[in-house]
Amino acid sequence: MYVHPLLVGSKEPRWTNWEQRATRDPEIIQRTWGRAPFNIGVACGPSGLVALDLDTPHDGEVSGLPGVVDGITMLHSLAARTPGARITPTLTVRTPSGGQHLVYRAPAGVAVRNTARTLGFCLDTRAAGGYIVGIGSVVNGAAYVRERGTPTEPAVLPDWLLTLVTAAPPKPPKAGGAPRRADVVARLREMTRQGTREQRWAAGILRSECDELAAMKQPGGRNNRLNLAAYRAGQLVAAGLLDQAVAEEHLTEAAQAAGLGVDTPREIEKTIRSGMTAGLARPRRMGTAPVRRMGGAA
Repeated sequence: MYVHPLLVGSKEPRWTNWEQRATRDPEIIQRTWGRAPFNIGVACGPSGLVALDLDTPHDGEVSGLPGVVDGITMLHSLAARTPGARITPTLTVRTPSGGQHLVYRAPAGVAVRNTARTLGFCLDTRAAGGYIVGIGSVVNGAAYVRERGTPTEPAVLPDWLLTLVTAAPPKPPKAGGAPRRADVVARLREMTRQGTREQRWAAGILRSECDELAAMKQPGGRNNRLNLAAYRAGQLVAAGLLDQAVAEEHLTEAAQAAGLGVDTPREIEKTIRSGMTAGLARPRRMGTAPVRRMGGAA
């Protein structure tokens, strides 16, 4: 596996460009970890891995699904309703929060991306562009450890899970089908606690944009505000800091909370597409100021 150092006692990368610098070179590893007891980041892309991150919910967070209380039960629920599905035994890591990382080998020749709760409640995936915290790392005084009795090597990702991870994400909910605002706020809050410092920064921007949009109850300016929010989210998607499907889902919910789309359900979808497309052409990374488009709705 290709590894890179995380800050001592943290899940945040020590190196910039960690995916490009992740290494299996024993000399670099010995020199790096000889300086300090850094935690271990495992770069999934270079290592050819797909990891299922089965998390535990935060206070007040509920799935709304029978028997589903966390990421582990969510995965079993998905397997139960998928014909022929079986959760293949693989290298499994117990996390300090009480969740699990199921670490699989990515099938050859298949592009697998990160997902953030698009598969289900408390269930994320880490693949190319993502990393997991390695066995032996310590956060808040608790260690990441291999689950006793599980394989020491990753199994190949089962076909049914590959299909779920790589399938096109579901369309954002239309007007009238929005989830409870409290649930969405909880998911956005969770996004600001995960990933690298830059990913958390990007998630914070998305959360702020959605909160401001959802608070707009007067008719004037809401569509323009949605366009601007989608544009700014698109910039972060283009920089690889946000999942596009997740951003579009949250923008849709915020627009519905503001009262958009009641009379014209496709209005939200069209506005998000317009703003997102423009933002994708202008990636934005941490440390750069937001750009407001001139001459357009945003």
